[in-house]
Amino acid sequence: MKSEHTKNMSDAEIKELRKSIESMTEEELAKFRNSFDPDDMGFSGEEGDVE
Repeated sequence: MKSEHTKNMSDAEIKELRKSIESMTEEELAKFRNSFDPDDMGFSGEEGDVE
């Protein structure tokens, strides 16, 4: 499932991003996570119906 951050990325770009994240140190990973605006986070697309 794609997120708001990855919705415009190709599968190859997402794989490259995943590889990059896997090789990050704890400090680099924390910095990467903190670089996102929480208000822009979430899944891309319409929300499902909740019954």
